[in-house]
Amino acid sequence: MNLKMPSFRVQVIGLAILVTLLTSVLMREFFLTSLLTYQEQISSLDTKEKARHLYQEYNTVIDSSETRNFNIAVEGILRDLQKIEIAGDFYTRDIKRYSVGIVILMGIIVGAVFLLIFMMITRPLTRLTTATEQLKAGNFDIQVRESRYSPLNDLTVAFNGMVRELNESRERLIEAEKQTIWKEMARAMAHEIKNPLTPIRLAAQRLESKYYERADNLNAVLEKSMGIINEEVGNLQSLVDAFSGFAKMPEVKFQDYNLNQQLQEISSQYSDEATIELDLDDQLEYVYADTMQMKQVLVNLIQNAIQACPGEPQLLLSTRVTGKNCNISIKDQGQGIDPEALAKIFEPYYTTKKKGTGLGLAIVRRIIRQHGGDIHANSKLGEGSTFTISLPCNRENESAKHEQVGTKHG
Repeated sequence: MNLKMPSFRVQVIGLAILVTLLTSVLMREFFLTSLLTYQEQISSLDTKEKARHLYQEYNTVIDSSETRNFNIAVEGILRDLQKIEIAGDFYTRDIKRYSVGIVILMGIIVGAVFLLIFMMITRPLTRLTTATEQLKAGNFDIQVRESRYSPLNDLTVAFNGMVRELNESRERLIEAEKQTIWKEMARAMAHEIKNPLTPIRLAAQRLESKYYERADNLNAVLEKSMGIINEEVGNLQSLVDAFSGFAKMPEVKFQDYNLNQQLQEISSQYSDEATIELDLDDQLEYVYADTMQMKQVLVNLIQNAIQACPGEPQLLLSTRVTGKNCNISIKDQGQGIDPEALAKIFEPYYTTKKKGTGLGLAIVRRIIRQHGGDIHANSKLGEGSTFTISLPCNRENESAKHEQVGTKHG
């Protein structure tokens, strides 16, 4: 059986109490030992016996007129010595009694002072630890309360300054990233719009030419040209819808639901298009996520996997629980992805498809990261690809926290 070690704070407090008690006990023993040594030294002088011997020796030789005074003086000395012994006994008893109270009082005082100093040190460290966790979670506006009386105030001031600088750098980076994204979006939009405009223009020009020529096949040309124009306009509409969907993601609505059951339902919808094998972990009961957005993710990945297979598609969908996370894997036996393309597949507007927008996998990764997870892809040419999603499972607070972070920075 492994015994759990107490926390560092408990260990330090316990050590301080032990040292305080040990010091107090040693001080008590020192005073008691000194007192006993003093009493032994007094006793070793044998003053009473010497006084009695002096009385017996000189009592017979002193003049009778001085005998009474001599006896009174000797009796006074003996009484004083008796008082000294009694006072010593009382003093020893009081020292033993009061020393216990002194030890307790010293322990309380030293403990109170130690706790005060200890709290002055540990409280800022606790605040810094909490602030670091919040900073790690994405709260870049966190500031730790400063106190000029704290011995760690310089560290707190430095941390707050670091967070402010980090926040400013992050804002500058976000602004630069936005500008880069808009430039890339403008380039991609121009490229994608240019492709359908060419056939539209050619169809319109041909239709115009045949109209002025009063050609006999004008109706056939009109029908063909309008078909081309309608098709390309539809492509433009799909392109605009895809860009609009990427620009504004819907709000995440978290709830507990059965992920294994969702995978079974989605896979059954594609039973006519592909052979899908399920390998689901029974330990995975519920995840805290947005049902519709996760469905969008899974459908997108399954469709991509089916399209990647040249022959009859064969897919393997699996789930695994590892610690506090659950992994979802979608594996195909398709042509695979070359390493250069694999490094860019999650970038917006990157696509290897002739009519693709390059936003499908970018949206997938964005949704997964809003859920506090991540997605990775492994692939070998000629052997197929595997997309693995890692999500926090059965962790409502963590998911809600990531929702706030993702909404803020998404």
